Amino acid sequence: MSDIFPTLALTGLELEKTCCFTGHRSAKLPGEGNRKNPGMKRLESTLELAIYDLVNNSGVKYFVSGMANGIDIICAEAVVRLKSSSLPDIELVCAIPYLGQIDEMKTPQEKYLYSLLESSSFISVVLADNYYKDCYKERNKFMVDNSAHLLAVYKPSVKGSGTLQTINYATACGLDIKIIDLDKSPQFYSDQ
Repeated sequence: MSDIFPTLALTGLELEKTCCFTGHRSAKLPGEGNRKNPGMKRLESTLELAIYDLVNNSGVKYFVSGMANGIDIICAEAVVRLKSSSLPDIELVCAIPYLGQIDEMKTPQEKYLYSLLESSSFISVVLADNYYKDCYKERNKFMVDNSAHLLAVYKPSVKGSGTLQTINYATACGLDIKIIDLDKSPQFYSDQ
């Protein structure tokens, strides 16, 4: 189901059972986001455990991904994988900043994964018909405004990021925030 240009609220979802994701794009992740990199594999496992914990300890059912390359896609993929294996009641919600975001995916494999995740979602929300300067900032605000929890993958050494802006906004809104700090996690940067 797709909802284009929604009101400012996701209807039908229980706010207290909703978590959104924020994090860096692939280039700022361990191994530049290469999914075969040992550090990235550890990060993916850590994210799955964090999602599992949010479900079992906080009652989260809905997970909102902004669908950008990097943490958004990795987390969306984790939700779909967990739904098909051990957590059948969870749902993926795609918060797409503008029509055509899929064209930002660089390879046919990335475009295929994006399409697969969107088609696997409980709901897909498109916030604008075209790209504009603040569309990602507005998407981030929309996700936070419609969530009670935030799962962030953040590298404090990266200054002025949208991830930090999202964390700050979520803090101001009183969300329950779980941060995976990449600068304090050497295990993600080990080749073993």
